[in-house]
Amino acid sequence: MNNWQRIRYPSPLQPGDTIGITAPSSGVDAPLHPRLDVCIGHLKDLGYKVVEGACLRQDAKHVSGSREARAKDLLALWRAPEVKAIVPPWGGELLIHLLPHIDFEEMARSQPKWILGYSDTSTLLFAMTTLTGMATAHGTNLMDMVPGQTGTLSRRWQDVLATGHGGRVELHSSNAYQIKGPRWEHEPAAKFNLTEPTRWRCMINGREVESIRFQGRIIGGCLETLSPLVGTPYGNFSGLKDRLKPEGVVLFLESCGSYPGQACRMLWHMRLAGWFDNLAGLIIGRPSGEDSQEFSHLDALHDVFDDTEIPVIFNADIGHLPPQMTIVNGAAATVELSGGTGHVETEFA
Repeated sequence: MNNWQRIRYPSPLQPGDTIGITAPSSGVDAPLHPRLDVCIGHLKDLGYKVVEGACLRQDAKHVSGSREARAKDLLALWRAPEVKAIVPPWGGELLIHLLPHIDFEEMARSQPKWILGYSDTSTLLFAMTTLTGMATAHGTNLMDMVPGQTGTLSRRWQDVLATGHGGRVELHSSNAYQIKGPRWEHEPAAKFNLTEPTRWRCMINGREVESIRFQGRIIGGCLETLSPLVGTPYGNFSGLKDRLKPEGVVLFLESCGSYPGQACRMLWHMRLAGWFDNLAGLIIGRPSGEDSQEFSHLDALHDVFDDTEIPVIFNADIGHLPPQMTIVNGAAATVELSGGTGHVETEFA
């Protein structure tokens, strides 16, 4: 483990392939089973076969089962040769439990397969890519995969996972995003409520710029779940940057529910640990936590980055305010911003 020399990509996911569904963090309780069934039914309508794991349709104390049971369920799907991708229903709070129970050396020796998700799922995705060199997909959760989903960006997960080694994927920023979504308990097939105009922004040295372009291997995840990995074997970002130094690294982060002061503190934790040293660029997703009158999420970014030369794109289509891009951890990325519109091209090289 950690001796990998190149990024390895799973085989393209095609209709007829089998997708495994398990909840390595929070499970889905009975009131939301209708929503879960709609989403699984939609995968089947798209032509995929679906197999459910044992840790899925229950939730207690933020988890779908014991840490051993959740790890066993995940690894059973990983080892099943017919399963070509694993898609959790959503994130949660405590996927960090699983990391000591996963044999990443075994994973590194095996055939790559896609794992797709965001929020707490990024805890696993980040560790997998940094430890094994396997590409993982940070993007749409299963519970957002309903028929006719509003907008096109979140639906691009299919195009991304259908791309093989040597292929390219171009993603453009959305036209609008969601602030408040429907209650799935009452509307199991509800789509996004895209009401707010999307505008990506960028600053360098604390000053906003209208256009920027940078390149590098891209990786990232949820701020609240990645920051606890700093200083652990599962968050050796400095080691990854050293390995990829000739190409450079682009980091992306998104925040789930934290207030600006909390987000600022986590970003400073990362900065003091060297995470932002020598980055080609940083992308910050739209924050879902509320601003305060005294200190906003934008204030937090200025607090952390005003005295650095890192280009920081923010309000990007990543994270908990959908729609969102599906970004492949480990891929070679070209990121462009002009006039509020963002563009991310990834090459599976």
